[in-house]
Amino acid sequence: MASDPTEPTEVSRIPLKALGLRTGMALQTRRLVEGASKKESQYFGAIESKGVMVGPLGPDGDKTGLTEGEICVVRGFTGQYEFSFLSKVLQTFEKPFVYALLAYPTKVDAHLVRQSMRTKVSWPTTVELKSSEGVPLPVTLIDISMQGAMIKAVETLAPVGEVLTINMTVSIDGTAASLRLMASVCHNHKASYEDAYFVGLAFKDLTQQDKLVLNYLTQPPQAPSA
Repeated sequence: MASDPTEPTEVSRIPLKALGLRTGMALQTRRLVEGASKKESQYFGAIESKGVMVGPLGPDGDKTGLTEGEICVVRGFTGQYEFSFLSKVLQTFEKPFVYALLAYPTKVDAHLVRQSMRTKVSWPTTVELKSSEGVPLPVTLIDISMQGAMIKAVETLAPVGEVLTINMTVSIDGTAASLRLMASVCHNHKASYEDAYFVGLAFKDLTQQDKLVLNYLTQPPQAPSA
């Protein structure tokens, strides 16, 4: 899920389970030692009050990058919260798969960055980047809300903060309509289960017509009347 623009809020301390983490969710882990670099990782699961399982992601899939007994910092984005927490590496394992067991944190630092619900879709569309000089690049729209969207692409597309243009053709009461929106990149990360990137977008400078179309697109389907 992409992050939506909201009024700035302070970081809160909340329980880990309140994040709603899902298996395969992308994370970043880093040992708290001088010179240590961030490592792309993924969440495998947790047992409350006992431990959190994280493992490697991408080409370094045979190494956790973590050392037993050391402290590490874990960061991630759930689609609703940006979060981080410190934890001790309890054990590392190679079988039945490579992962590290971290001490279960009592609370995590979390910043709420998305409040609106997303409508899941799977629509082919295009984006225009500064670097593409107006040439549309094919992507897939996978969810959309009044404030933003998530697209799937074969590359990271643009750094966080850069503004791009997303173009889509939608159907309103059976009539095709074109929607061209400016959006800033909120985050992007490599998928853990396929060769693709998920790019979160926040819409900018929406017109009243844009808002009307988005409102139509994000309404849940109505049940047929009896």
